[in-house]
Amino acid sequence: MQKNHALCSIFSLLLLLMVCIPGGVLAEGPDEIISKPEVTQTPVPSDPILGLIYNGTVDVKSSISVVADSGISYTIPGNTPIGVLEALMNSGAIEKLSIGDELMEKKGTLLLYGIGNLSSGNGNGWFVKVNGERLEDVVLAETMGLSRYTLKEGDVVLYTLGDPKGMVSESKAYLTVTIGMVDEAEPEPVKEPSAVNTSEENDEITEITEINTDTKPEQSDDEAEHVSDETPEDQKPEKTASGGQEVLYTGSMSLPSGTITIETTGGDYDINAATPLGILHELLEDDKISDLTVSDKAMKKGGILILEGINDYQFTGDKTWFVLVNNVLLKDYLYDEEGLNIYKIKAGDEVGYYFGEPSEPASAAQVKLVITIE
Repeated sequence: MQKNHALCSIFSLLLLLMVCIPGGVLAEGPDEIISKPEVTQTPVPSDPILGLIYNGTVDVKSSISVVADSGISYTIPGNTPIGVLEALMNSGAIEKLSIGDELMEKKGTLLLYGIGNLSSGNGNGWFVKVNGERLEDVVLAETMGLSRYTLKEGDVVLYTLGDPKGMVSESKAYLTVTIGMVDEAEPEPVKEPSAVNTSEENDEITEITEINTDTKPEQSDDEAEHVSDETPEDQKPEKTASGGQEVLYTGSMSLPSGTITIETTGGDYDINAATPLGILHELLEDDKISDLTVSDKAMKKGGILILEGINDYQFTGDKTWFVLVNNVLLKDYLYDEEGLNIYKIKAGDEVGYYFGEPSEPASAAQVKLVITIE
């Protein structure tokens, strides 16, 4: 009996060892026990093309509050490109906005840096088209700024992240928005003058009329001659563009070469001397102009330096400096290669700097400065 019990114990021990020892008769294959399945991951492109991320119709309000990246809140018209984006964010259609206010003080416009997690950079920027026409939001900020351009019912607004000269289908991302109902702002009530004030004004008008109907006092010959020489301000003929345009300087210079350091409102930058800003810097060094103001507030978006002022003529909101090369307008900030610190000037070019409205003829500008490159 004891012998059989001992044999059973030995057999049980052998059976346990056969199960537990790796590679034993009853053990599973070693790969199935200690090997982990490999997970194949598809690499994510560092700059993916997302394509269409929103398409819909938006009803806009008369005004809307927008918070810029600086933390400052601005109230802008709701029927503007940035006003529409703010409405989309408030409705949850997009997560967040990145808005720049660097040009708000001088040009009265906000800049679009990012929608959701998609920001400008790596050669790409956000630009806007309305009914197929590109908004020149900085060059023509007064009329086409993204927080100023007035949208109408039925307008189709395209926001694109990519190359402004490329195809929309090749852009990184884009949104299309059709403008629905526009909530127009109610006009302020007109205050009517009180009955008392009205009667007083009528009395004054009556008195003046009575005086004017009287015979004019006789004038001496000296007085009459003096009055005839002085034309009232409102009757003076307006100056024509050719006769009234001030010329700061005209001349010629050899094509500059190398790199120059130009001072801006935000720091110093090394730029090519053979550029519109490089030429102005040389004129400043030669005392041909007395002052040059350059802003770097657009460097973040497009690597562009902006010409703000020459001498006493600084950006005022309705007039700005623009540049024509061989009578062709440089659309700086619209196209990187036409930036005034980037565009290459060559021998034989005529470079004109004009202070006025870029959408009007150069002859209508208030001030001009023209340089011929030898």
